Amino acid sequence: MQNKIKTKRVGDLLERLYLNEDDLSNREVMELALSYVLPRNDNKDLAEKLLDRFGSFSDVLTTDWFLLKEVEGMSERSAKALSLLFSVFEYYVESGLDKKYDFNSTENICDFFEELLRFKQIENTYIIGLDSKKKVKFKHKLATGGMKSVGVSTHDIARIITTQKPHSCFLCHNHPNGCAKPSENDCKGNEILKSLCKKLHVDLVDHIIVGVDGVFSLEGNKFLRKFNVN
Repeated sequence: MQNKIKTKRVGDLLERLYLNEDDLSNREVMELALSYVLPRNDNKDLAEKLLDRFGSFSDVLTTDWFLLKEVEGMSERSAKALSLLFSVFEYYVESGLDKKYDFNSTENICDFFEELLRFKQIENTYIIGLDSKKKVKFKHKLATGGMKSVGVSTHDIARIITTQKPHSCFLCHNHPNGCAKPSENDCKGNEILKSLCKKLHVDLVDHIIVGVDGVFSLEGNKFLRKFNVN
């Protein structure tokens, strides 16, 4: 009987989600997510505990699994499974970007890089190759941790460009907890990479930085888009 009640509740929540009802609370959405991780449990209390500890639904999903595991009711396995939901979402977003946008307008360029980088929790650096029609030909992650802490291999960039043969390219990285304006290391690294691309006869159109406050162009030395951070 108890299992039937739990199954009906999850079914009711799913039905409201399918009907695009926007009145689901943080707790109800958290409960739905937990139903995939712990399908046999009544997850209302656990959802409350996670939200009390970490804040919003998005805060829970972006929390490291070993911290999730500290909450009563979460095992190591369930904590890892829950934290993977955000990774799956990131993969879904990234896998569709290449076909979704061309780079024929500033708006499209901002949309692409905002979707790619705005909500990543650690620094990532990418090279984006374009064809002659300014459509995305490839997207490669060069580093995780940012240009300062990890560094970007010029050898890797040279290999990617010579094998993939883009018409032009963009570099980009994010500042997850800071302003999008470039640091001294960003500027120095960008000059090295511009020189490399010139030697390989490929136009480095721009180096884009996405921060909590917007999308910044190193080439133009200006914000292409400001975010509302209030």
